[in-house]
Amino acid sequence: MNFHEFPINQSIIRKFLHNGEERSYCFRRIYLTKISGDLAEAPSDPMMHGKYFETKALGRSAKGDALHDLPRKKLTKQQVAENAVRKENKEKLMKGEKYLHHIRIDEQVMRFNALINKYKIMINKHNVQVPLLTVWDQDPDVLIKAELDIFPTTIKLDDQLEAAIIDLKLTADVHNTYGEYCYGAPEYLDLIQAKMYHYIVRNINEKLNPGIDKLLTNSIRSLIDNNNMLFLLWIFNYKKEQLEDKFIKVRWDEQKEQELHESIRKTVAILEHGEANNWPTNPEYSICKNCPWKDCPDKAQVQTI
Repeated sequence: MNFHEFPINQSIIRKFLHNGEERSYCFRRIYLTKISGDLAEAPSDPMMHGKYFETKALGRSAKGDALHDLPRKKLTKQQVAENAVRKENKEKLMKGEKYLHHIRIDEQVMRFNALINKYKIMINKHNVQVPLLTVWDQDPDVLIKAELDIFPTTIKLDDQLEAAIIDLKLTADVHNTYGEYCYGAPEYLDLIQAKMYHYIVRNINEKLNPGIDKLLTNSIRSLIDNNNMLFLLWIFNYKKEQLEDKFIKVRWDEQKEQELHESIRKTVAILEHGEANNWPTNPEYSICKNCPWKDCPDKAQVQTI
């Protein structure tokens, strides 16, 4: 497999591994949706909510795929009639009312805009959704890529002004302690994204990232060289009545770097194995039930317990 044409990122690693351990997956589904791009995964509601939050907070979302509104309540008969008149008069049409989660996300966006001033966080068109590409130092045939929500920025925490990479997260409950999004118990989180971002900013290849020198001032380079670049998850909730946010700081050290290298090695080996075996299916009900390949001949139709 050509890992210059298909660089490794944290998203593809997560398809195969969780906290470094292999999980259940279907090669054919991953090939069709992530490698060939012949099919697209239908985004879940939480994914759409997160993309909307990113778009409103940062001005755009990952991969330039902005989302400026969410599904709304149906119009009343009176509103439908009013829109008919407005359309005839070429006036702006009325929209349906927002659902509660939509209102709360908008409120969190307002909180975000106030908090970036409080924490001295810089947001501009140059330092949001920053794509980076570098060569994996363990194998020059493998490229690694990432898209950083906010980088670089200052941040003032505990009365100390520091430099940081910040990744925004929207979740139902910042205190949740179970499942993959257990931000209330961060010691159990899969930190592959943090490890990947820490690594890539410390190994930026300027030839592969033209124009990056405009972001990397001498002071930022010095902070990176001295391991003084923070990685922060900034998590906002939207399903609780009380709106909250929290930071989770992920440190960079030798152990995390070795864990990252091991995850990349495993992912490269898994992908090469999948390609060598023509991307076989894995008919498990939990995998098949939401698969976009509706005509799969091996699709599991019955759940077995």
